Amino acid sequence: MKDKYKPPRRLLHTSDLHLQSFNDGACRDFEAFLVAAGQTKPDLIVIAGDLFDHHRIGNDLIAYVAESLKRLVVPAIILPGNHDCLEPTSPYRQSRFWDNCSNIHIFREPDGEIIRLDDLAITLWGKPITSYSEDIAPLGGIPHRKGNGDWHIAVAHGLYAGDEGNVSRSYLITREDIMCSGWDYVALGHMNLFKCICSAPVKAYYSGSPAISGGVAIVDLIDDTKIDVRQYVFDVNSRIAAETT
Repeated sequence: MKDKYKPPRRLLHTSDLHLQSFNDGACRDFEAFLVAAGQTKPDLIVIAGDLFDHHRIGNDLIAYVAESLKRLVVPAIILPGNHDCLEPTSPYRQSRFWDNCSNIHIFREPDGEIIRLDDLAITLWGKPITSYSEDIAPLGGIPHRKGNGDWHIAVAHGLYAGDEGNVSRSYLITREDIMCSGWDYVALGHMNLFKCICSAPVKAYYSGSPAISGGVAIVDLIDDTKIDVRQYVFDVNSRIAAETT
């Protein structure tokens, strides 16, 4: 079934910020990301795993991150990764910090979850990592897309293995996983560098870690035949602003 008309949208896609504490390099990169979000004016922010580096995150930092994302006003979608997985002590289990942030949506269902943003005509799907000890297939169980006029965005945190499905690594994503999904864009996390994994018929990119790649991915959803993805590198002024806040 051919989709109905899909309105143009812009995504800011990032991952692997690995926040640990105030005033470290990761926190400065987070602040530069906030500046970039203001400069690029996305309709939606997607964080594809490992926003936090571990579970021993201070409440003051969790509160700061939640409030900062809330102030961006646009929807922010967060997928728990392998560092900040949804174990009982996860920062995302501290509901008092997230419950009053209506624009922040966290994938929580172990088998995968759909989040539909009616105002943007965007449907998202993601499967969070729920344990440090259990392996998952990050795109396993993704449902077929619906011809409802929405953009379909999958979010996955894992290691791209190409056509090799038996590599002895965790959280594997194969080319078949991506191609068979049929979704418009797959926002990937877990690798440090900005990288195109698949260009057609499904676009799939790693945004890269801001600390290593130096920026974020900007995804312009234009029409059925065109999706543009580029790296937005933090400029000097944004890093200076981050270092002086």
